[in-house]
Amino acid sequence: MIAARYATAVVLALVLLPLPAAVTLKISCDGSVYTANGTFQANLDLLAAALPANASASPSGFVTASVGAAPDQANALALCRGDTNASACAACVAAAFQDAQQACPQDKGVAVYSDACVLRFAGIRFLDFLQGDQWLVSELVPVVDTATGSVNASDAWFRAAVTAIFTALVDRAVAATNETRKYFATGEMDFDPKLYGLAQCAPDLTPAQCQGCLGQLFRVTELRYLSARPLSLWTSAFVVWCSLRYGVSPFYEGRAMLQLAAPPAPSPEATITPPIPESGAGRKRTAAGIFAGVACSVVLMFLLSVCLCFRFRRRIKATENDHSLEKIGRAHCAIFDLPTLQQATEHFSERNKLGEGGFGTVYKGILSDGQVIAVKTLLGTTGHGLQQLHNEVVLLAELQHKNLVRLQGFCPHQNDTLLVYEYIKNGSLDNFLFDDSRGLNWEQQYNIILGIAKGILYLHEDSSMRIIHRDLKANNILLDDDMEPKIADFGLARLLEEGHTQSRTARVVGTLGYMAPEYAMHGNVSPKIDVFSFGVLALEIVTRRSNCSSNDHSTVNLLSDVWDHWTKGTISQMLHRLDGYARNQALRCIHIGLLCVQQDPGHRPDISAVVFMLTRDSMELRPPSQPAFFFGREPPPASRSNGQSSYLYDQSDFVLQQSFSVNGITLTEPYPR
Repeated sequence: MIAARYATAVVLALVLLPLPAAVTLKISCDGSVYTANGTFQANLDLLAAALPANASASPSGFVTASVGAAPDQANALALCRGDTNASACAACVAAAFQDAQQACPQDKGVAVYSDACVLRFAGIRFLDFLQGDQWLVSELVPVVDTATGSVNASDAWFRAAVTAIFTALVDRAVAATNETRKYFATGEMDFDPKLYGLAQCAPDLTPAQCQGCLGQLFRVTELRYLSARPLSLWTSAFVVWCSLRYGVSPFYEGRAMLQLAAPPAPSPEATITPPIPESGAGRKRTAAGIFAGVACSVVLMFLLSVCLCFRFRRRIKATENDHSLEKIGRAHCAIFDLPTLQQATEHFSERNKLGEGGFGTVYKGILSDGQVIAVKTLLGTTGHGLQQLHNEVVLLAELQHKNLVRLQGFCPHQNDTLLVYEYIKNGSLDNFLFDDSRGLNWEQQYNIILGIAKGILYLHEDSSMRIIHRDLKANNILLDDDMEPKIADFGLARLLEEGHTQSRTARVVGTLGYMAPEYAMHGNVSPKIDVFSFGVLALEIVTRRSNCSSNDHSTVNLLSDVWDHWTKGTISQMLHRLDGYARNQALRCIHIGLLCVQQDPGHRPDISAVVFMLTRDSMELRPPSQPAFFFGREPPPASRSNGQSSYLYDQSDFVLQQSFSVNGITLTEPYPR
């Protein structure tokens, strides 16, 4: 991940024991490289020499600094935990610089999250993002990890305790009124086990920004872990601007600033009062009464059973073959019956068919109340148990984002499952992208690229469960009335495949031309396969050309053509009548797209970094290297003997071609950054 909003809003790490002050929790690299022994490195060395002492001398343990001038200016921020002493603060910042340069050599932008301090340096002026017109708290994206366990209290009581301590900590931290504006608070709650908490913001934030930053971390923690099982006993969430933590053992120095009482326990369940012992005669009368009552009850129950048996015999027989999912509770999504969907789609008639993909066929339907829906019939069976399938659908239905198609429910029927989505009137992106009669202007194209990236970011990092789409392509991107993109079919690979939590799969699902080589060839699953697909989509949207439309094996595909123009400095030839700012923006999108389709997954940026690069024109992008190529069956004659590998695509198979290369000319057509 990278600087500023996305790179800074990155990560946390958890343990079950207090951490030593110098323990590094997370290091995030931007991927933008500087020249060894050059001006930027000299400026960075000056910062590394000055910041530890300056941070330790600051009353708030906070320092920012800039050295040099653009494009070699180095900018840095260091924030020590509010309870660390001067020597511990200086040691932590100095160690963070060393860790950063060891983990990310020659990287212009690095964020280091340690237990006792946070360090961020970059070649861009990331502190400018605190300006009122730049600050967007909703785009702070922490990645939360936790340690789980059990407690002596009910889950609801523990969640209430964590919520109470977080609320008190945020209020206390934001209330800083001293001149140093040291937004820092620690708390201890008398609970079983005891709860400890900490909240902190960088002093450069306004009180409202601090409140928003901590509130965002609170919402993410609450969404992901305070409403899930098993319970999270320790959570530590960091972004550069703020941090929020709780745990069942202390992780800060000294006495807590807040001493809190536990919230009231849930009301105990009603108990039955034992009867008062009776005398001997009373016991006999009671026994006789009980015997008579039991006898009458047995006779009555027998008669009722006979009547019910005859009355409902036909109904029971008629429902013997019903799918057992019908007996599962409705939960958070609707369970539709098959006749309702048959009537809505006119028995899945061809004229209501909207499209067909790797997971099944989609039909338009109109419910009896007039609501328009889209019904997807899944191909094959799921392999999951009934309750597991129901749980998966419920989780998918809970995902809400403006760039995702909303899943409204499902219909179980024998061995088939039908999913019910909201209906998107404009249909899929490919209908507009590759049809000259239904053109898009550049503003719409750019907003579609950015919206797709934000939707993927939600699936990868913001949702209650991490989802890797695996089949991102133009006809899985729908456009609403405002031409806002909505990702469809999210979570279907997860829903349909057993063992979806594994890092490798035996069943590859997706579309050739959009599939990352490591996934298509070896079944390796990671978020970077979606980044690759996004890169292909971005290049398709900018150039208005499809990467998999041609069956002519003598013609190179889009990735090859883009790279050829890029290396020759003629990339503008692939743009459609753009000039000025729109042209520069389009060139930047091509640059980002090429970074996303690199052969090595490790060289592709995280999707959070992609969103940041798209929204910050001032950020310098590293040069792309040769992407994963997909040609026809005949490889091009050019080759060299450096052992470089490249992937070739022939519409039916993947071939690993050794010693393939292109002319190593650098880009000669610069554009403003």
